[in-house]
Amino acid sequence: MPSETDIANYAVGKLGGAGEDLNGVAMIPSIDDPGKTASWLKLFLPRARRRVIIDLAFKESPFRSTIRFKDLGSEIDSDATPEIGEYQHAFPLPGDSLLVVRQFYESQIRTRARTGTTIVEVHWEEVANKDGTGKILLTDLLTNLDGTSAFIEYVIDIVDTKAFSEEMIECIATLLASLAAPVIGSDRETAVELLIEYKQVAVPAAQAANQKGFNDSTKAVPDFSGGRSTTGFLPAVNVGLGTYITATGDRREIHP
Repeated sequence: MPSETDIANYAVGKLGGAGEDLNGVAMIPSIDDPGKTASWLKLFLPRARRRVIIDLAFKESPFRSTIRFKDLGSEIDSDATPEIGEYQHAFPLPGDSLLVVRQFYESQIRTRARTGTTIVEVHWEEVANKDGTGKILLTDLLTNLDGTSAFIEYVIDIVDTKAFSEEMIECIATLLASLAAPVIGSDRETAVELLIEYKQVAVPAAQAANQKGFNDSTKAVPDFSGGRSTTGFLPAVNVGLGTYITATGDRREIHP
């Protein structure tokens, strides 16, 4: 799999190469090279990687290698937690959590695998704690197996490039090129164009690929918001709501 240097050079390639910095050489020799181009890329790479992981998690389509599940254990004393507001429970989030994807009932992990049913999420909120040393999950429901704590799916930062999918590499390289463009020889217009490519091409492709890993019926849905169909009809969109099991054991699609 590509190394951090390979991903950095992929980003540089989107900018036309690193020739100005390296006397005509198109690529950096290493992400740790002391030159200007490599130094900026090394600075921006962790930021780009974390942003990509968070952006896909926000869309509830996280990269499989970043997903973790956790029973949050003992809750925080509500009297010592002014952040709790109108919620009934507060739990400290894991230190490696970048973002909570969802809170749901732990028992559904087993029933989902067996029956294919859709996970039912519950309302929750993620906030920083009052002293700024960590994050807290606020909720009204206890969703672990014992009914004593919250059970969540969340994402972490990963640095091992062997765990990166092709779609993740494409997202990171495109966003990295956008971040680095203004400081390694390109203009801000190029940076904006690459940011648009990241949001409108790389992220939707990664979202479709990540969803397909969980559901083979998932398809990429084109964005037709920019114009009308010239053929007089709108394209069909897959809006299935999952499946259920009948009393006779047959699986049926749920449609709106």
